[in-house]
Amino acid sequence: MGSVRFSFIRQAPATALLAMLLASCAHAPSAPRPVTQSFGDFAAPDGYAHYLGCPVDYCLTQPDGVTPTFKVPAERMRDIVRRAIDALPKAQLISTSKEGLRLVYQTHSGGLFDRTETVTIEVVDADEGVSGLVIYGQSDIPGGDAADLKAQMETWYAAIYRAANPA
Repeated sequence: MGSVRFSFIRQAPATALLAMLLASCAHAPSAPRPVTQSFGDFAAPDGYAHYLGCPVDYCLTQPDGVTPTFKVPAERMRDIVRRAIDALPKAQLISTSKEGLRLVYQTHSGGLFDRTETVTIEVVDADEGVSGLVIYGQSDIPGGDAADLKAQMETWYAAIYRAANPA
């Protein structure tokens, strides 16, 4: 009888660990949908970390950052964005629209507690031969890490900027 009791005590931590593992793999609440409407009348979903960068006077809502324009036509900028972001680790293109001028990516942190972000990049045809970028990232889990998301969006924008302005 004594050995049964000790056997149970040795199994209890494993059982608790298994229960925690199963709980972490349970279906998470549905993530907010990627932006499909205009960024001009866009409102970020409540309760999720997000970051919005827009060209000056493009978004009606207050952006978190301002993105400059590029002396690059929109069609060419679309290809630059694709090349720059496709080269980044853990970035996966999940959809395109508006003739490829709106790109939606998803990123995964990996690991046991994988977190994802959905990133929408829209190439804006600003003027003849000039384009701008709207870049919007949102956490796919409630709450999320706003500082980490901002750093990720700045990294993505820097990669696009370097690709558009080779040395």
